[in-house]
Amino acid sequence: MQAIVVNIKFELVQALRVPMVYVAMLFLPSVGMLLYVLPAVQDPSTVVMSTASMCLFTVLILCSAQYGNGIADARMRPWGGFVRTLPGGPVPKMTAMIVLSLLLAVMGSLPMIAIAAFGTEATLPLGRLLLGLLALGLAVVPFALLTLTIGYSVNPYTVHVLATIMPMVLAYLGGYFADPAADSGFIATIAPFTPARGPAELVWAAVGDHRVNPVSMVMLLVWTAVFAVLAARAYRADEGRRFH
Repeated sequence: MQAIVVNIKFELVQALRVPMVYVAMLFLPSVGMLLYVLPAVQDPSTVVMSTASMCLFTVLILCSAQYGNGIADARMRPWGGFVRTLPGGPVPKMTAMIVLSLLLAVMGSLPMIAIAAFGTEATLPLGRLLLGLLALGLAVVPFALLTLTIGYSVNPYTVHVLATIMPMVLAYLGGYFADPAADSGFIATIAPFTPARGPAELVWAAVGDHRVNPVSMVMLLVWTAVFAVLAARAYRADEGRRFH
């Protein structure tokens, strides 16, 4: 437990050293809200669902940058190698990074929520809002494990490319830019089987009247378990390549 607390403090300090990086990452979702969501949406309930989708997109971007680019940079620097020699194994490090992602997910969603609250007539009870933020926090886990796997298993120079395009691809295939209630079409057919759809179903159900697809929930558990195993193995494999 002490190792986890120390790693959490370390991750927080690292994030506070360059806060503008995280501010810049919120630019794309915020612009998407202003240019596409607000002008095109008149129904308040649709605004709520669209805002939830943009919050999920924000979490994808944050996780890709924090784990993908962040880990790739650390792997190429002496300090990152030194930190990896400290005792504790992968669990404290990964737990600390997920905790930081939870905080960033909430903070990153605030601009989207503010735009929807002040720029539209959409309203949401406080209980639903808190439930939505909780579901958004759960969405961090599979996204974090996926990007951890990529960060530790892929060539550091290639990671930057993947971290840039992956959020958009996953968001598109997961149906973030489509009607959550759509039950026909290519995206509606494949979305339940993608890693991005399960977390979205939880958030949509928390803030609206969306009915959760059981297939998406089963696949969410499957993807989370697979990514957890792959992330731990990738961490150990990278550790072995450099220190054994």
